[in-house]
Amino acid sequence: MVDERPNRVVVIDDDQATIRLLKRQLEAAGYEVATFADARSSMESIIELGTGIVISDWEMPDMNGLELCEAVRGLEQMQAVQQIYFILLTAQSGKDHVIQGLDGGANDILAKPYHQGELLARIKVGERMLRLQDELLQRNVEVQKANAQMALLARRLDEQAKTDALTGLSNRRFLFQRLANIWKQTRQSESPLSCIMLDIDHFKKVNDTYGHAAGDHVLRKVSTLIRQAARRPDLCGRFGGEEFAVLCPGMNASAAAQVAEQIRVAVSAEPIDCDGMQVPVTISSGTAEICDRITEAEELIKAADTMLYAAKTNGRNCVWVLSAGSEGVQFDPHNAPELSSSVAGA
Repeated sequence: MVDERPNRVVVIDDDQATIRLLKRQLEAAGYEVATFADARSSMESIIELGTGIVISDWEMPDMNGLELCEAVRGLEQMQAVQQIYFILLTAQSGKDHVIQGLDGGANDILAKPYHQGELLARIKVGERMLRLQDELLQRNVEVQKANAQMALLARRLDEQAKTDALTGLSNRRFLFQRLANIWKQTRQSESPLSCIMLDIDHFKKVNDTYGHAAGDHVLRKVSTLIRQAARRPDLCGRFGGEEFAVLCPGMNASAAAQVAEQIRVAVSAEPIDCDGMQVPVTISSGTAEICDRITEAEELIKAADTMLYAAKTNGRNCVWVLSAGSEGVQFDPHNAPELSSSVAGA
């Protein structure tokens, strides 16, 4: 950046007398000077400079100063260098010549023979220009960084607005928002849609016996098991308290009941370890799918909740299912069709 090497100048001129004069004058003014007799040999030094002042004679053999300036602007576009303030020295003072130089990318043009004070003054202008450009660049970087932080904060707030803080599942509000969209999509495509409602059995007893910290741990563990059993398209959420919901687009009630059974088996397979305390946990589930009796999105959740209530009143730790052709029955995994990989896949 400009502040790292503010006093370095690269000078290019095929006339050795001019080079010696410029070097002596600039060093006397406190500048570190790198000199070159031709444009091509100066390129490496300009790239190393990165940002700063370049003074070049216009008329040089092989590659003239204007061609060098155009090459430097190309390096800037490729980000091989940052910012170069380019001053052309020329023996010609005509306006057309000046216009040609400025159009070619030069920042300033100084006619030979030049006045030392004028040269130093123009170098100071260049330094101020580079400093201002550098400050502007830093502000742009800071603004972009602030915008990125604001965007990240907005995403986090959006996630928090739709996520249950304890379990990491969708919250009730977001469940209903997504249900409206999923319902519309499945109605348009005439594809099945099922809902699973799950409830931890005797959860109050868990809190009373093992404490609320253990209860929170049980909720998180059950949430993990629900997520593991569900497919990627399924929406898992905490409906409230110890009750959960899973929306299953493209899945009928029988297939959803098999997913609910997988969750039930996983939860009840072994006690949940809560800081050394072994907490036995079971869940009850109800599933329902869209049918002629269910004409609105919220009715689907109510139907699954009715099946959950049936599971609760019929012994708990079981799954009840309401399909298109039934009034609700307890799910029997031994008589259920095998769950295909397309349904069970995560």
